[in-house]
Amino acid sequence: MDNLIVHNLIVHELKKQPEMAEAELILSKEPLPITEDSIELIARLDQIFERKNDLLQGFLSEPDESLFPAYYQQWLMEGRDRSHFITFSNDTMKVLRQSLQGVIGAKGGYLLYADYTMEEQRMLGIYLIRETPGMLFVNDEESEALKLTTTQYLDVDHMAMAVRLLSGRGRTVQMIRHARTQSSISQYFTDWVGLDRPETSAELTHTFLEMVEELPVPKDKETGYAMNEGEFEKALVKYAAKQPQQTIRVKEFDEFFYGNEKPLQDMLAESDGSLDEGFRVDKRSLRKQFYLRAGFGGLSITCTKDHFRSGQIEVDEATGKITIISDELASLLLDQKGE
Repeated sequence: MDNLIVHNLIVHELKKQPEMAEAELILSKEPLPITEDSIELIARLDQIFERKNDLLQGFLSEPDESLFPAYYQQWLMEGRDRSHFITFSNDTMKVLRQSLQGVIGAKGGYLLYADYTMEEQRMLGIYLIRETPGMLFVNDEESEALKLTTTQYLDVDHMAMAVRLLSGRGRTVQMIRHARTQSSISQYFTDWVGLDRPETSAELTHTFLEMVEELPVPKDKETGYAMNEGEFEKALVKYAAKQPQQTIRVKEFDEFFYGNEKPLQDMLAESDGSLDEGFRVDKRSLRKQFYLRAGFGGLSITCTKDHFRSGQIEVDEATGKITIISDELASLLLDQKGE
């Protein structure tokens, strides 16, 4: 947690039953102390966010279009200090309560507001956390033995909804929301934040990969010679995995692969520029673009598109036969098969 700094922290409770239309607020007047426990909590919440593949991403609405962005912008202009942080969280919670009134099926919970810096990226995280029943063993002083008892604990591993607002320009809103089957319920959350032009990480990654296919293959930095397609694909997957917050920024991408040239920026300038300020990549979609995996009847195979290009794997569509040309793989299988 050396790369995590927690600046401000506060929690409020929103009481609402799914079958009821009314919602009630219990607002905190003081921030949460920044202790080892609270820092550990934010670290866990941020990691859960990082592990999510298909986030909803977008821009924050203009302050004159939605109340949450207006209060957020005001807090930023006031210097993100603690007293204004409390006011900002209270004001936006009142807006949330109003948004939730009459939404049948929606439940309340604890809204944790966290102003923190992770890997030099300042952000505001708002996490909707609920309690869940659990059991634990405790000492029974009378019998001098362990006994089983029930308890309630914060279900941190299954966040209902959450949003992160990254400092800076562009597509700064990242959101976790209910499954798509409950999108009508979770819509109040996206409306509350003021999410503009939402797209999923998978959609943005697909758009990015379509554009990359049109780019010239870059040169290898060590040899100075052009990479082949397979080398470029592997380098691209590796590059995406190492980016802070898993975010690919167009300018940095061009600089890394093409030096002083800027082919992706030029391409975006001629199109609608949907990737403009960068996006959170969906690693699962990225891998699926280059790595193939199939299994049936107890047989399975994992390979890359480069194996097809090099002729190591051939598929006869007419007969359904798959041919794998690899002395090393054949030897490994024969060694295991034995006599």
